[in-house]
Amino acid sequence: MDKTEFHKLFPLIKNESQAARAYRLLELRIVSLDLAPGQAITESELCDYLDLGRTPVREALQRLAQEWLIKILPRRGMIVSEVDLQCQMRLIEARRAMESSLIRSATRKAGKDERVRFQTLAEQFRQAAHSRDELALSETDSAFNQLVFEVAANEFVVSALQRMHALSRRFWKIQSQFEDILHVTAMTHADLAEAIASGDAEAAVSATEKLLDNVEAYTRAALDRS
Repeated sequence: MDKTEFHKLFPLIKNESQAARAYRLLELRIVSLDLAPGQAITESELCDYLDLGRTPVREALQRLAQEWLIKILPRRGMIVSEVDLQCQMRLIEARRAMESSLIRSATRKAGKDERVRFQTLAEQFRQAAHSRDELALSETDSAFNQLVFEVAANEFVVSALQRMHALSRRFWKIQSQFEDILHVTAMTHADLAEAIASGDAEAAVSATEKLLDNVEAYTRAALDRS
């Protein structure tokens, strides 16, 4: 994506630190495949693209390396991590072990105002499905995950899932080039957000399992193609 266009699409967020901005923008470039799997990158190139200094960019790269999106190769530079299909299957297994518990907790803890926000997100997911708007889906998904994390308030599970979600979003982007998965992804998320809004923990857990079933299905399809 052109540098000027990128900065217009993703402007500075109020009170955002330079390190946080560097992380957010680099993660966006990786997840959107603007930085492709296996692509070599350098600090100087990233600093120029982001209009940021070396210190915040270096901090962001260290965080991305911890989240398996960047590989730092001693004395050989850095690359965007490759996609490993077996790793994706293990990631799904790990998500199943944690997400149902987190969703059940969020459904139980959500207050009146938070349930209204979940209902609004459900409507936004449905709008993204009907308009087939990938950017709207991505932004709504990010807002949904952040709200779940805030409401569930378990920093240990949140820390683990944040790392997994970035890898999952990138893999979704890759698979969406081969399969029409936008509509079902958005609608399943809508059902999940609506279940949390209504306080129905069993329906929310069921929607979570359905969501992960869909992820597993297109991951297995990718394995078959390979």
